[in-house]
Amino acid sequence: MKILAVETSGKTFSIALNDCGKTVAEFFYDCGHIHSEMVVPLVEKILKDTGSSYENIDKFAVCAGPGSFTGIRVAMTAVKTFAQVLNKPVVVTDTLTLLEKAVEIKGLKVVGAVDALRDEVYVKSGGKAVIKSIDTFCKSLSKHKNKVLVVGNAAIAYKTKISKALGAYAVSLPESFHYPKASVLASLAQNMKGVNFDKIEPLYIRRSWAEEAKK
Repeated sequence: MKILAVETSGKTFSIALNDCGKTVAEFFYDCGHIHSEMVVPLVEKILKDTGSSYENIDKFAVCAGPGSFTGIRVAMTAVKTFAQVLNKPVVVTDTLTLLEKAVEIKGLKVVGAVDALRDEVYVKSGGKAVIKSIDTFCKSLSKHKNKVLVVGNAAIAYKTKISKALGAYAVSLPESFHYPKASVLASLAQNMKGVNFDKIEPLYIRRSWAEEAKK
């Protein structure tokens, strides 16, 4: 089964092709918000480079957020269009799941956290993505001090505060581990059921700054 995955939920973005559980190609960029300019050309390039075509993609996969409002819309729009035109199913997952699944360590609590700005983070609570203040987030993990690993750009943005509250190990991962990747998304999608393109929606936890300012 061939799965094409697109991840543009933050300042980085990536595209990957997975064939029968193996990542055969991936493009990953960390060069600013140029997602809308690059997605379609890079999808076409990855298909060409691997001898594939749009028609033999079995499923598409996309990250619904939370993250950048603009970034999320770029991937969702592209994947919805591909899936609609080609009549293919779409697998959707969230940013926090991608981050956590990329770093699974036995005996260690791995927690995804995405910077929501304003001293707040996007995290999971009760299986759902929510927004918490960084102080509340740290307090909620205090019993796991020195036995927790925070993965996601929040570990970069709030490194000092998290380290003080949860131990230096909590923020010890290299920067490259703190960004969600399409290769992880495509691998997860192999065992996930796809849905019709019109069933997928972006995962927005709060209004955009522009919407809040207008209100």
